[in-house]
Amino acid sequence: MAHVNEIVQWADERLRAAAFHDIAVNGLQVAGRADVSRLAVAVSTSQQTLNEATAWGADALLVHHGLLWGSRSGPISGLFAERLRLLLANDINLIGYHLPLDGHAEIGNCALLAKAVGYESVGRFALIGGEPLGVVGVRPSPHSLGDLLAVMAAVTEREPLAVGAVKDPPPLERVGFLTGSGYSALEDALAAGCDALVTGDIREPTMAEAREMNLVVIAAGHEATERLGVQALADEIAAQFGVETRFFADPNPV
Repeated sequence: MAHVNEIVQWADERLRAAAFHDIAVNGLQVAGRADVSRLAVAVSTSQQTLNEATAWGADALLVHHGLLWGSRSGPISGLFAERLRLLLANDINLIGYHLPLDGHAEIGNCALLAKAVGYESVGRFALIGGEPLGVVGVRPSPHSLGDLLAVMAAVTEREPLAVGAVKDPPPLERVGFLTGSGYSALEDALAAGCDALVTGDIREPTMAEAREMNLVVIAAGHEATERLGVQALADEIAAQFGVETRFFADPNPV
């Protein structure tokens, strides 16, 4: 058991949360009971993950996508109110880390996804506020596009979508990993020397933009590419504070 403030302070420092200019509130978003012995873990805050955390008897819920974004000032209504009501009624803390959990060099989503697919980090790209989020990876034997898609499918448990320069591409020497909505970083990936960009989701213009840049872009799922970081952070919290953790999956096809 540990005090929630001790956990948050430790996680803030581990992730260098203050260094990131984020649209999300990082750290404690909603205060619950002071002591934490059970820490539920999820990618996103939803009624499903909140209900599962409550049923398990969680004292806190640690997520990548929390409730507080931008400069929200009300009204507190609709889905936001329903989710907040579940937290307050059950005295559960909500702890969220967004960009700090994408960009961390060791336990960040991008770094861990690259490692899971078999790539060694040799560089960074996609700066936001001076902090890099993406990871450039290489491997001893470059993947073909088909091989990379097969490995991504195994890691993310869903079929990835490849767009752009997908007609008879050469072996992919350098691959950029930018989890979540990384479609805006095509030029950054190209400038970093990447042959391919692995991200979560894309938008309609991405296909033509990638094709004209001679870049392969793989959309492997927003939620599916962001499962690893929050679980790694929870494992470190468990080791540091002796709390029990459990991951609650809520797979999203997007």
